[in-house]
Amino acid sequence: MNCPKCNIEFGLYNRDGLNIKYCKSCKAMWIKFPTLQKIGEKLDLKIPLINPAEMEAIKVKEEPRICPECAKSMDKVYFNGIVVDKCSECNGILFDNGELSKYFNLFLKKPVGVIDNLVFLENACNSIKNDVQEAPVKELEIQSKEKERNVISVNGFFMIFVMLIWAFFIWTFFVLNLPFIAIILLILLIVSLPGYKLLKPQEALVLTFFGKYIGSLKGAGFHYVNPFAQSVTFFAPISLKAMTLDNGKQKINDEMGNPIEVGIIVIWEVQDTAKAMFNVEDYKTFLAAQSDSALRNIVRMYPYDSPEDSGIQSLRGDSQEISAKLKAEIQKNVKVAGLNIVDAKITHLAYAPEIAVAMLQRQQAAAVVDAKKAIVEGAVGMVEMALNKLSANNIVQFDEAEKAKMVNNLLVILCSNREAQPVVKNNL
Repeated sequence: MNCPKCNIEFGLYNRDGLNIKYCKSCKAMWIKFPTLQKIGEKLDLKIPLINPAEMEAIKVKEEPRICPECAKSMDKVYFNGIVVDKCSECNGILFDNGELSKYFNLFLKKPVGVIDNLVFLENACNSIKNDVQEAPVKELEIQSKEKERNVISVNGFFMIFVMLIWAFFIWTFFVLNLPFIAIILLILLIVSLPGYKLLKPQEALVLTFFGKYIGSLKGAGFHYVNPFAQSVTFFAPISLKAMTLDNGKQKINDEMGNPIEVGIIVIWEVQDTAKAMFNVEDYKTFLAAQSDSALRNIVRMYPYDSPEDSGIQSLRGDSQEISAKLKAEIQKNVKVAGLNIVDAKITHLAYAPEIAVAMLQRQQAAAVVDAKKAIVEGAVGMVEMALNKLSANNIVQFDEAEKAKMVNNLLVILCSNREAQPVVKNNL
C-alpha cells in the first residue's frame, strides 16, 4: 500500500497492540475506526468517538485522493474544524500529519494541541491518561431505514408543451365524433396535472408513491414528477437553509455542583431529507431535545471558572473549545435525523441568581487576597532595598532592634490603605 499523498510505500507502526500504516515522509496515517477505538481505550476515553467514515461527504475543489486499499476515489468529510479523507468502500480514514491529535482533542478534557501523529501515539497516551472525561454517553440506537435519493423529474415547461399537444388531440377526437376516446384522454389529462411542482432555492420535497418513498425533489425551478406521488409535508416544502435554534437559558450544575445558567444557539441545516422525514417524528423537536441533552452532558464535566495557571479547561475561560465539543456532541446525536450542525455556541453563561451574590463575594475576596499578596511582596522588596541602600551608602547604621523597628514602620506605611501621617521627633 502506498501513501495517496506522496505515493511512497506505507511503513508499519506496531506498538502495544496497535498496527497502523503510516507514511514515513508526510506522516499521514491510514486508520480504520476499530483502531481509533483502541487508541481511545488507551486514553481511557469514556465518551464514544465520532466515526469519520459515517460522516457525509462535502464538495471541495481539490482532486480526490485514491484509496490505498481499494484504489477508489475517497471523499472529504468535515466535522468540527477537521477535514479528513475517507473511503466509502473499505471505510478507511486517512489522517494527515497533525489531524490525529485534532481528532482526539474533541474528546479530551485537557487537549494536547496539534502535534505530530507519531508523537501523539508515542507520548500523548501516557501524558493525558488521567485528564480525560469520565462520563459515559450512550449513542443513539435508532437505525436508519431510508437514505435520500433523487426522484426522476422532467422540466415542467416541456410538459406544458406536451399537454397542449395532448389537449389538441382531445379536441380533434371531439371534432371527429369520437367522444369516448376524447373523454378518456381528458380524464388522463386532468389526473396528470398534480405532477407539476414548483420549488424555490434551498427547498426540497420528499415524495412517496402509495406509501413507498421514491425520492426527494431538489433544485429551484418548475418540475414535473409522477402525478400520483405525494409530498410527505403536503404542499409545504422542506427548507434546506441554515436555521437557528435558540432553546433559551437552562439551569445546570457544573463540575463543582454550582448551579449556573447556560444558553446556547445552534446553527443547523437539513442534510438528508429522507432521514429527517422517516427516522424521527419531528426533526425540529428532536434537535431541540438532543441539544438540551448534549448541553447538560458537556456543562456538568467542566467548572464554571478555574485559575489561569491551572491548565484546567473551564466554561468561562475556554468557550471556543467547549463550543467545539458541544457541536460534536449534538452532531453525533442528530446524525440519525439527517441534520448537519453548522455551529453551536454558548450565548449566555452566568451563576444562578440564588448563588450569584455569594459567588461574586467569593471572587471579590479572591481578588482582594491576590492584590494584598502583590502589595506585601512589593513592600518586602522595597524594605529590603531601603535597608541595603542605607547600609551600603553609610548613611546610617542600624542594630537589630532598630532594623526591626524600621521594617515594622515601613511595612505599616507601605501596606496600609491610608496615607502615612509623618511624625517629627523633637528631643528639645
